[in-house]
Parts: sequence; C-alpha cells; structure tokens
Amino acid sequence: MNPHLNDFKDKLFAAAREKGFSDWEIYASSSDSFSVRVFKGEIDEYKNTMNAGVSFRGTYKGKMGYAYSEKISPEEIPFLIENAAQNAQIIEEEDPEELYDGDSRYEKVKTFQDEIALIPTEDKIQKALAMEKIASGLDPRIAGIDFCVVATGQGSRYLANSQGLSLEEKSNIAQAIITARVEENGQFKTDREFWAGHNWAEFDPEALAKGAVSRALSLLGAKPVPTGVYDILLDADDASSFLGAFSGVFSAERVQKGFSLLKGKLGQNIAAGVLTIRDDPLLALKAESCAFDDEGVASRNKAVVEGGVLKTFLHNTKTAKKDGVPSTGNGFKAGYKASLDVSPTNFYIVPSESSPEELVAEMGQGLLIKDLGGLHSGVNPVSGDFSVICGGYVIDGGKITRPVEQITMAGNFFQVLFNIVKTANDINQLRQSVASPSLWIRGLNISGV
Repeated sequence: MNPHLNDFKDKLFAAAREKGFSDWEIYASSSDSFSVRVFKGEIDEYKNTMNAGVSFRGTYKGKMGYAYSEKISPEEIPFLIENAAQNAQIIEEEDPEELYDGDSRYEKVKTFQDEIALIPTEDKIQKALAMEKIASGLDPRIAGIDFCVVATGQGSRYLANSQGLSLEEKSNIAQAIITARVEENGQFKTDREFWAGHNWAEFDPEALAKGAVSRALSLLGAKPVPTGVYDILLDADDASSFLGAFSGVFSAERVQKGFSLLKGKLGQNIAAGVLTIRDDPLLALKAESCAFDDEGVASRNKAVVEGGVLKTFLHNTKTAKKDGVPSTGNGFKAGYKASLDVSPTNFYIVPSESSPEELVAEMGQGLLIKDLGGLHSGVNPVSGDFSVICGGYVIDGGKITRPVEQITMAGNFFQVLFNIVKTANDINQLRQSVASPSLWIRGLNISGV
C-alpha cells in the first residue's frame, strides 16, 4: 500500500474513534488516463488527466454518515469527520447500512498488465496517426475520418474499515476507436471500429482502419424495408447495448422498490431455454473484473439466468439483508463521491459455438439489425417496452444482401427474452461491462415503408 495513504488512514480512523463513531470505513480511488485524437494528420486533442479522492463513512449515534474529499491529506480529516457526523443526523434510512467485516478468501483476479502502463506516449501517437492515414487512403468514396483516438487508462481502489477489512486493487486497459464517413451519389454513411485490450501487440491499426471503412461502405445504397414482422439477427455490439439498457431489471434494489417486473419470479422461466446470463467478475483482464466489490464482499461468478430460469438478482449487502440472502458482491460506487448502488460486473449472455454467418444461413429470411439509436429515449426499463431507430441488412436466402436504413424496431424486452432462438459466438467482453453475442430473435415488429 502507498505509505502516504496508510498514514492518512491511520490518522482518519483515530479521529473517528475520538469523535465517537462506533464503526468507520475509508474508500480511496485514483485514475490516470491518456488519450490522443488525431485529425487530418495532426494531433487534434491530447489529454493526460489524473484524479484521486477519498470517501469516509461511519456510524455516528446509530446512523450512517458520509463525507468525501478530493484531497488525501491530514488537513482534510477534521472536515471528513465533522461532515460525516452531521450527515448521519439528517439522513433518514429505513434500512440502515452496515460495514462488512470481510470474507475468509478472495480470489486472485488479473486486472492489471504492466505492458499497458509502459507503452511510450510516442508509440500511442504514432499508432493513432497511422490508423487515420491508412483509413483515409483505402477508398475514393471516403469523405472523412471524423474520429480517431488511441487511449490508455489505469485506476486503483483501496478499502479499509474498523472491522479489520483491508483490500486494494488496480486495473488498466488500452483502447482505440476510429470512425469513417463515406459518400456516394450524395448519400453519406458513417460507421466505426473499436478495439480494447491488455496486449498492445494485438492492436493492429490497419485492421481497425479497414474494418471501419468496410462497415461504412457496406451501408451505401441503404433504403427501408416494408413494415412487418421479421426474424432478426441483432448484431453483437447492439445486442450488448440492448441488454445494457435493461440490465437494471436484475438489480435487487430495483426489484425491492417495485421498478422491475421480475419481482417474485426467482426460480421461474423468464426466457427461452437457450439463454444463460452470467455475472462474472473473476474473468482475467476483462472490462469489469475485480476481486471484491466496493463494500469488500468477495467477488464470485454466478448465473443470473440459467437455461431460461431466473436464478438470482444482483445484491449489495443492504439489499441482501432485506431479502435474507448473501450479497452477490455487486455493491459498487460510481466514484468516491457516490453512494453505494447495485451494479453488474462482467454481465453477459453466454455465447454458443455457432458463428453469426451460420445463424444467418439457418435463419434464411430476415434482417441483420445494427446501429440502434435512441436507447435512452426509446426504452422504458420498467415496462420493458422499446421503440428504437435502427439500420442493418436484409437476409435473403440465407445470405446478407442489401443495406437497410430508416426503420424502427419495437417490442418488449421481457418477450424478447422468450423469443431468442439462438446465440452466436462473437461476444467481445472488453468493449463494455454488459456484453452479448449476436442474437437470433423471432418475430420482431419493424416499421419501414
């Protein structure tokens, strides 16, 4: 542990004891991020930012109080102690929080790669410039490379409390994204390609550039399809975003507050038998891997839905106590300034061994849907209803044919779960914490012409 942080913790805990807190906790986090954006062969934006802060919570006169500071300095200790004590007296909680005394065992989870931390800045800049240059020269129909960024980031967490808990963890990742815009006969189309990983040698600027341009070019000539009911293959990236828009329905906190239609359905079939959803923070070097949550509960791999059956909700210690079950290790903060919530880790639909191409061939007729728009405005996470603008491609005779645009996909999330015919094998769990392979979904309403 950082000696400075350890000294700060000892002084903070001593002040809490002297003030009369019956228990106390420190949560410290820091982040260090770099990004370079290039445009027309030059550096357009260069960022190197560092953030750090600490939060304190403790029980004072029978109530839990909070305080935080952007400075981890002994001079801040009186501020943290006094503010937490004052907040404890004004906060009204029906279900009081309790500090966690730890678990007997914590898995070792690989979340940090030294190689990422050692990448020279010049190498990141040159990779970004090369990616843009390659993409710009691939096709005469390229109208511009609107976004080309290479970024790296690392973060750390430290958690300790008066129960004897003391945990720390650090993580890092590298990312790159490029967006290509193409034009033909007055029609403009844009698409992107994204990479994230922990092995810098796997980052291929040329492959990323070609992927973005190829995806954009494939959309030229797009037009709507007739309104009707179609089988669809929902692209993996968009299936991930779609699942993410509704992932809150699996939160025990939302269930207990009446904001999830899954209330009372534990042990029941809520989806097709082909669907299994896991929340697995123990995966090595994935987007949200961790050995413990922000309360100090040991992480564990669990099936949320297995074979279509709802097995568990996601819990922090507060929701778990209310339901009389153990916490699932999903108590997290959005940052040191935030209060505890229930959040997924690596939350994903288990893939099959079938490729998207095999699903297209088996489907025969339908649509490949991608580029979902309006997932925030067009989605009701409580009722499950959605209506989103999208595009994609026609599937005809078991093959992907012409591109499609200006259509709307509508339905209900809970019904979609039952209508999943098959999953594909193309999941990418480094793009975001909620991930999915491509999904074959039976009979969705499509509004076109």
